[in-house]
Amino acid sequence: LSPTQHNQQSPIMSLLALSRSLTRLAPRQSQTVLAAAIASSSSSTTTTQVSSSQTFPSAATTTATPFIRHFHSSSLLLSDNDGEDSFSAKDELMDILAREHAEEKENDSTTLPEELKELRDDLTNKGGWKVVDAPDTAITRMIKTHAKTGLKVQISFHCQDTVESMEGEEEMVEPEEPATDEEAADEEVEPSVPLRFTVLASKAGQTLVFTCLTEQGVAQIQSVALATTDDETSILNSGAVAADHYQGPEFVELAQDLQYAYQNFLEQEEDGVGITEDVAAFIAMYADYKEQTQYVQFLEKCQKILS
Repeated sequence: LSPTQHNQQSPIMSLLALSRSLTRLAPRQSQTVLAAAIASSSSSTTTTQVSSSQTFPSAATTTATPFIRHFHSSSLLLSDNDGEDSFSAKDELMDILAREHAEEKENDSTTLPEELKELRDDLTNKGGWKVVDAPDTAITRMIKTHAKTGLKVQISFHCQDTVESMEGEEEMVEPEEPATDEEAADEEVEPSVPLRFTVLASKAGQTLVFTCLTEQGVAQIQSVALATTDDETSILNSGAVAADHYQGPEFVELAQDLQYAYQNFLEQEEDGVGITEDVAAFIAMYADYKEQTQYVQFLEKCQKILS
């Protein structure tokens, strides 16, 4: 190109420069300005001169409707320092992490609620359960050995192993009279989300593996499988028997009386596994508390990495 051609911007290059400057405008405003510029360019120039022997069609001749990019409007100001932001992304993230951490501390979310503490004490002192909880893991375990039956029972649950309700499962209810202020306040309480947990009942080297859900203080069986005591550690960590093992029958397809018998055996404390309503409620409540403590640790560790 000659010096004169080099110093003279083509219409397309001018439009590209204009589009970059329009990022500071609102999306609707930027589209209007850019469209007008394209129309003006197409009317004044039909070809783009590259050399004395070769021409290429302009943008106006290759498409009937020019493409208008929807620029994202943002309140962030851009600096003129080679396109770099005038603020630090790290500082912004640090400020938000500190804010979230302060809110959690203010809400005292890492302190064991008194009601949950009393329930734990009852289960350990009267029920014979031992709660094993390491602060650096999201899994909590409970252990108990039945003196009468000789069953060794182990429970394992991850604080985030929740199960969302399936769409369409909500029952249709008839319209009711308007609730009082007190009833409305009770209804505003966030409903509990079902939590999945695993129960191992072992004796003589063999283990019954129950996969259960706890909701509203009730344990419900999802599946029943068999394993050996050698597989216990793996099952407690993963919450399921090995993939190459028989996973057990489809529980909902079993005979109704067999399902009931398994459920009754799981709940009975005298000669069964002993997953009572108190145990099921503790699992749900403690998982919620555990998730809060893990979140605070997450915030603290993120801050350490960025500091």
